[in-house]
Amino acid sequence: MIQIAIIVSFLSLFLLNACAATTPSIYHNTEVEHFIRVGDLPPKVLRALPKEYNRKEFTYKRKLKNGTTSYDVDYEKGGEKFSIAYDEQGIVLEEEKKVEFSEIPYDLRIKAEKILSEHYPGYKIILVEEVYTPDEMLLEIFFSHPKAKTGFVEAIFEYQSGAFREFVNIKMKSIETLN
Repeated sequence: MIQIAIIVSFLSLFLLNACAATTPSIYHNTEVEHFIRVGDLPPKVLRALPKEYNRKEFTYKRKLKNGTTSYDVDYEKGGEKFSIAYDEQGIVLEEEKKVEFSEIPYDLRIKAEKILSEHYPGYKIILVEEVYTPDEMLLEIFFSHPKAKTGFVEAIFEYQSGAFREFVNIKMKSIETLN
């Protein structure tokens, strides 16, 4: 009977350890993104949109993270891709510029690669953005990995120091661009 108890205890510890090894070691918030039409934007966001562009050239998203809703407007200017995030009152929360991973400073690249490799070995970068908020500059790296809860994850870093902030699971509710 004691031998069975030892075997069961050993198997329980083994299985518990195996489960822990496949779960990311850092808690991830989840951000849900919906592609929407221009008519789905709140009136104050509509009034805040850049006037120098044709609204048909924009792509619109509604995002929900930690109970807060924001609206992203993606557009191109001079061959580069940008995004502006607004709150429901039309106030700019952040501006983003799409960049190549190879364009970011070397030290920041090394720190980001180390964090991503530690938590998601074999990750595949999809998109990199420099993020400008009223208070600071951040780096967001969107990547895919088979062990990610939603398949897609965003890693956020402080741009100047390279300090890791958080992982965010990205859940897309629609994969189509609507005008």
